[in-house]
Amino acid sequence: MRLTKTIAVWCCWLGLPIACALAQDQVAHLGEIHVPPPDSKAGVLLSLKPSGSKIAASPEAVKMMGGLIKTNGLETLPATPWHIELTYDEFDEDGDNAHSGTLEEFYVNPKKYRKVIKTDEFSQTEVASGGDLYRSGDQNWPPAATSQAMREVVSPLYQYQLSTAGDTSPDKLDWTVGEVKLSCVVLRNPRVLSESGLQKFCFEPGTTILRYSRGAGWDETVYNGVFQLGERYLARDVEVTHGGKPFLKIHLAKAETAPQLEESLFLPPTGTPGPLTGVVSVPSAILMKEYLVHREFPPHLPRGVHGKVTVKFTVNKEGRVVRAQATDGPEDLRKPVEENVMKWQFRPFLILDRPVEVESTTFYNIQ
Repeated sequence: MRLTKTIAVWCCWLGLPIACALAQDQVAHLGEIHVPPPDSKAGVLLSLKPSGSKIAASPEAVKMMGGLIKTNGLETLPATPWHIELTYDEFDEDGDNAHSGTLEEFYVNPKKYRKVIKTDEFSQTEVASGGDLYRSGDQNWPPAATSQAMREVVSPLYQYQLSTAGDTSPDKLDWTVGEVKLSCVVLRNPRVLSESGLQKFCFEPGTTILRYSRGAGWDETVYNGVFQLGERYLARDVEVTHGGKPFLKIHLAKAETAPQLEESLFLPPTGTPGPLTGVVSVPSAILMKEYLVHREFPPHLPRGVHGKVTVKFTVNKEGRVVRAQATDGPEDLRKPVEENVMKWQFRPFLILDRPVEVESTTFYNIQ
């Protein structure tokens, strides 16, 4: 820290405003942040009968959120191609390393990119070129944890962008993570009565440097080793916990702007069967977490019947479930569960800005 302060003073003394501002900004960075182990007594208080009125949004919080979106991640970086490489480790409920992988992306715009995924369970090269999407290797959608690892780095505020509809309202809040006090934008929700359960996007006071977020579920994310790429803040090390337990550890190995990317990168990859067409298979963890708009639980179930029911379902381009078929489970539960799934509503699933029909699988565990 003393060396950084010396650099800042030296830059200012020489009259180098850009270097001086950067050095002083580095001094402002807090140390590493880690989510503490869960408190066994802590919980989230929910309202079973929330009031119908929406909580008024804070104009200042909306403005603060706009600043965070403009300065964190790469997804909204205007007209600047970029290249990143990252590694990640996924952990199971027992804290054991379940899967590991590497991801690399060359990005020009939402319809022109090359993404290479290599994990111990999945291998794929995906190229978007104009209006078509090509894949070599695995043709299915990447596992949910793999997709999340990329989004946590490239688009760390994606949870906010998924949650702005409905009855949530931005507000300001100070929040402490471990021993570090942060300023936050929270999404007030009449159903969530405990502040610990609210979605949060927290940053270093007096800056727009994102350091912590809590999603709609039990995921909490911290961003460490923050640096600047152009005018954007990126985290070199990202940790995601689920219910206080380690879930993902992500390391950004390389990040660079790349104004002169070779056009050969965006040719269809060798071995591709052709442009992606037809019904797309999407992991339920992605579809349910990011696209589900409305869900009802079975209102009428036979008494005394218990068990797990697996349901395969198809969602059309408008987001409506058009087919639902129970593939296993007690016979008396299959039809009620199928009828319930048919009532679900999703946001349209888009590929290169075009809605597509998707299929997925979910299950009910009825006790």
